[in-house]
Amino acid sequence: MPKRFAAGVLAALIAGGSSVVFAQQGIAPDVPGKQEEKRVLEVGKWYPTLEGGLNLTQASYSTNWKGGEQGSVSWSAYLNGTAENQIKSSLNWLTTMELLYGQTRRQELDQNGNRHWGGSEKSADLVQIESILRVTRGWAVDPYFSFRFESFFQDVTDPYGRTLWFNPMTFKESVGIARKFLDYEDHQLLTRAGFTAREGYRKFFSMPAGDDTFSETSWDVGAEAIIDYTRIFNENKVRYDSRLSVYQPFTWSKNDIFDQIGADSLLAYGIDPDITSYATTVDVDWQNTLTTKVTRFISFNFYLELLYDKYDNTVVPVVDDGGVLTNPDAVRYSIRKKGQFKQTLGVGLTYAFK
Repeated sequence: MPKRFAAGVLAALIAGGSSVVFAQQGIAPDVPGKQEEKRVLEVGKWYPTLEGGLNLTQASYSTNWKGGEQGSVSWSAYLNGTAENQIKSSLNWLTTMELLYGQTRRQELDQNGNRHWGGSEKSADLVQIESILRVTRGWAVDPYFSFRFESFFQDVTDPYGRTLWFNPMTFKESVGIARKFLDYEDHQLLTRAGFTAREGYRKFFSMPAGDDTFSETSWDVGAEAIIDYTRIFNENKVRYDSRLSVYQPFTWSKNDIFDQIGADSLLAYGIDPDITSYATTVDVDWQNTLTTKVTRFISFNFYLELLYDKYDNTVVPVVDDGGVLTNPDAVRYSIRKKGQFKQTLGVGLTYAFK
């Protein structure tokens, strides 16, 4: 199954790449001979978009169903929006928002073979807001400044089943140069490269039992390159969005704690002593969204994210007065030596707010 999905994304990229060639010639690939329309933004006017959707899947079986399957109910809701303003001819302001949350609930069998519904489990979660100020004076590249906020609605990583809301939080401030290679109504390609300062804020539970929490902060600085691509086909019925981010941290504010703990103690905790290099390993995040509208209110949504983040820098190692690591489980859980893969597929209701 993952190979089929990867093939679908590859096909979308090939289509997008071919459309870049057509765009350079001013031709719309989905309509032979039609010229693509350059975007013209009126100075001082806001151009907002907002779209929400709900996907729902349900299955239920009687206690004597021969197949042995178990029922389930899955739902996810999303809200995506943009707001763009050409403040003046030399300054553009673009803000984007992506919100996603979903849960799954399954039937379970007890010792007597009776079915009952278990608790709800999180199946989708995303909070991303980014704002970009870009100087548009017609130069070869555009200087820019951006601010980005990332989080989750629920943090369910606690091994004792407790939940923290809007945790962790990541704040990113970037400054650099950008280039908009494509700027059509239905076809856009923006590239950026610059320096980034990233701050992480995370809450932890103080004890294995109870709800008392404490918080830790950390920061790192590095270089980042981002490619944002959007392609709309078939009179707004098919939309493909892609965001590729590559971030190389130069330093991390909490690496000295691992040095204080020492290699032998880290091994005793089951942690690789080379963890001090993990936090400054390059991070790669490639997000792809394909949306197809079957009717005005029914759409097909496919999301694929490929992520390589060797260590989650929002997880700070905490030591007591004696130098003992108090959260080894959290540190171990934050190590991902291999790439990560996330894919969601759904058909549901969607609505574009005018």
